[in-house]
Amino acid sequence: MFLDMTFTENLKPEPFEEHELDYMEALDVVDYEIASERLNMIVEEAKNVFVRSGVSSMLRSGDVSVGLYTAKGDLVTAACGSYLYAVCGQPQIKYINHKWKNHPNVGVNPGDIFYANDAVYGGVHNPDQFAFMPIFNDGQLVAWVAAACHQPETGAIEPGGMPVNARTRYDEGMKLSPMKIGENFVLRDDLLEMMANMVSRTPHMQMTDVRARVMACDRVRLRVEEMLKEKGKSFLLGIFTKTLRTTAEATRRRVSGWLDGTFRSVVFTDHIGVDEGLVRASCTLTKKGDQLKLDYTGTSPETPGPYNAFKHTMIAHNAMYLYGFPFNDLPLSAGIWEAIDFVVPPGTCLNANPEAAVSNSVLVCSLSMCLIHLTMSKLLFASGLPDQATAPFGNNGDAYVMSGKNQWGIPFTDMLAYPLNSEGGGARHNADGVDSWGFPWGPWGRGPDVEEEEDEKPHIHLFQKILKDTCGHGKYRGGAGITVAWAVKNTSQAVYQSIIKSSRLQALQPLFGGYTPPTHPGIQVRDADVLQKMSAGDEDLPSDVYELILQKKIAGNYEISPNLRAAQIFKEGEIFVGCSHGGVGYGDVLERDPALVIQDLQHQIISAWAAKKVYHVVYDPITFVLDEAETRIKREAVRKVRIKKGLDYESFNKEWTAQKPSEPLLKYYGHWPKPNEE
Repeated sequence: MFLDMTFTENLKPEPFEEHELDYMEALDVVDYEIASERLNMIVEEAKNVFVRSGVSSMLRSGDVSVGLYTAKGDLVTAACGSYLYAVCGQPQIKYINHKWKNHPNVGVNPGDIFYANDAVYGGVHNPDQFAFMPIFNDGQLVAWVAAACHQPETGAIEPGGMPVNARTRYDEGMKLSPMKIGENFVLRDDLLEMMANMVSRTPHMQMTDVRARVMACDRVRLRVEEMLKEKGKSFLLGIFTKTLRTTAEATRRRVSGWLDGTFRSVVFTDHIGVDEGLVRASCTLTKKGDQLKLDYTGTSPETPGPYNAFKHTMIAHNAMYLYGFPFNDLPLSAGIWEAIDFVVPPGTCLNANPEAAVSNSVLVCSLSMCLIHLTMSKLLFASGLPDQATAPFGNNGDAYVMSGKNQWGIPFTDMLAYPLNSEGGGARHNADGVDSWGFPWGPWGRGPDVEEEEDEKPHIHLFQKILKDTCGHGKYRGGAGITVAWAVKNTSQAVYQSIIKSSRLQALQPLFGGYTPPTHPGIQVRDADVLQKMSAGDEDLPSDVYELILQKKIAGNYEISPNLRAAQIFKEGEIFVGCSHGGVGYGDVLERDPALVIQDLQHQIISAWAAKKVYHVVYDPITFVLDEAETRIKREAVRKVRIKKGLDYESFNKEWTAQKPSEPLLKYYGHWPKPNEE
């Protein structure tokens, strides 16, 4: 039986009590600034402890958060990794307070350790596991700390914790509601063993990373207790109150300076799991006074696969943009939610029922990440802030999983974190996006070293490099993505899986006339002779995916499919290709400086085809010398063709919406053209 979680859905801070406001008023300004920075340093230290103590590649790559919360469960500050976990720690703590704090058989006491991974109770999806620890002062609960990271195995029907074939929550492996797993600072071995048994594909990783989460929590506890001993409880609670109050007031002031109005965006994805079908996500942003309202009415219904999410998870994905862009200079606290309201209709794929499969919630929620980025950029541009209007970054969730027994004979499952941490950055109003920028869910992440990967996993990297034409084109282009090819080595077989969205239809949408980045095919080579060639000293090996699939320097059976691929077995020597998507373009391609096009050609960011057919630049293909006059003539001719083909909005909309997709593709869509219409 699930607890009604509606009391935590809005994520707004709990009302302040009179004594908390008194503590805030008593603070010295300088003391507040020093103490706030000290708390930031405390959680940052704990995050470093966490990363150094765990073993999963997602942890080491930075998909992590350590957050400090009030006794009521409101976020005060966090060290990220990923804003996602910092936000989702809040409803789970509130659940513990609501359900267990005064429970006669459970309670919340000094030295208690809680743990959870079930999204129903405030989390993200079941690979994302949280540890929680209360902080007491003289017997009174004064704060909470949470440490979270993506755990790349849950014991689901497929390795990796994000099964693309899941149909209910019962297909998704271990799901723990917030539960006590330790007392008096000691973990219960029986519960640890239970977890290890549930995720038996990688029990060692599970046991180690649980302890790493707890170590991070305990480091924060120790440092906060030192601060309490020095400054007292009233000082700490005053800092908490002032942080939340200051953030809320600063957020409202900033919002009030923007233009009142309504702004809309719509995006799509093309499948749920391995089953193809259109899913729509819609956002209407209304700004009035000092408030924002984000309305996701018009989003497709809940799906029968794992591409669903809960409301709090979707809001947390909005936080990835809100904390990272328009409010990036404000304290990382729950205070920003005072100025923001969300409408997410129940029964949609962004607000599903508790029995829904949600293991791929991050992928359907990434639609909302694109939506809020697009819609807020329109608002900021209209408000006279073009420098804050940016195109979305690549966020297709390019997650690749490898599982089996490694070269040391040890069972393992892990996420191949490099593609995830190398998606292209979005273009800006006056500059290109950053190539191989990073991980949209964890902007401070890093790609693991090739040597680390090859030492830990039974494969080798044939190549790993930026892939041309992966960027979204525009006056300013998006950052390029990458491609990487792995070949199984030193084990008889291994399992690979590709967990992404946008295999055929790009979910990302451009800004102000820019282009979306392309989708990518799934490429793999069976019965390949690559290991034999390497053993023989043959250096004629492919250096990128174009050489692999066009020149076929590796003998074998080449398979091309949509990039989203269910778990498959690969024999030693067989090749699996992954990629990351580029960022979105900004502005008209005909306004791009031809010299930048030539530069991108020379750096192999774009192809000759793109230079000629997209940017319409004329140049000498040998010397790369630009013909400025012919380029101007060619671009002007293209503009005239555009004008001739152009339609007014009403005519365009009528023509476009008449192009109804086939019924099989609309099986998950809802009513055409707007899912919420009857």
